[in-house]
Amino acid sequence: MFVYLLSYVHISGDKRTLGLLLCIPFGLSLALVSSGIAPAFTEDVARSVNVVHVVDTTGIKDGNTEPLSYISLFSNTPGKLTKELVDLGDEEFLCGRNMTIDFVTFTMKYGCWSYKESNTGWSKTEVPVLRVEGDSVTDGARQTVISVDTKSSTRWSLGINKMEIDDFTVQVDSEKLVLLGDKSEVDGWHTIQFAGGKNSPTKFQLALFWSSNATHTSAREANGAEDFPFLVKLRTDVNRVTPKVEKVLEKLPPWCTPFGKSTSPYTLAFLTALRVNI
Repeated sequence: MFVYLLSYVHISGDKRTLGLLLCIPFGLSLALVSSGIAPAFTEDVARSVNVVHVVDTTGIKDGNTEPLSYISLFSNTPGKLTKELVDLGDEEFLCGRNMTIDFVTFTMKYGCWSYKESNTGWSKTEVPVLRVEGDSVTDGARQTVISVDTKSSTRWSLGINKMEIDDFTVQVDSEKLVLLGDKSEVDGWHTIQFAGGKNSPTKFQLALFWSSNATHTSAREANGAEDFPFLVKLRTDVNRVTPKVEKVLEKLPPWCTPFGKSTSPYTLAFLTALRVNI
């Protein structure tokens, strides 16, 4: 109806009246939704949600090799998840804007976490590995070689800190997939997204060429490792519904529908990273 009326604005003699008529139903609808009288979402107008089992090793410290495992619930639509959690009360979700997750391709700035029963459905053998294979300085130019093992995942996202790294290459065996050259960046990061078939490679070699203005801080000089930013961060996705994710999906209200963009993780995601003080 609004689109129909808007087509007459340019010929209407009383645009104020028409504008008021358009605003009244919009304001009324907003008031009904805000007061809870009318639902914001229904089965016909569903709310998209993401339920992801996250296994995170980015915070692992020396002496502690246990990944952090939890279920993450978030939505790309505005608003809190208060009503969606009514039927999930016994799943022990905690929500807030402090429950942020860096998924490499985007950052979840509001969402809910649950640690309950999150240690099943995945294995430590699936945790991806970033390992420094070489670190050298030649004629004042620093180069670091990192091996990347995505384990069973053939869909992954890799972020490289462009504040520290001028350029890089990615290769499999002797074949270079990413050559030297100008690399774009968003908010100081260049992101590579990879998606392949079941026979796709899972082991890569990443060669980093540091900026002359980079931190160049060794591990021995670091007072607190967590004070250093990430140099490389990796998310690997596995298309598997773990037992806890399945339970959460079954309990979600009917107006919720699982939805993911090309940058979204699958229902099982592994996170790992290396900091600049390697």
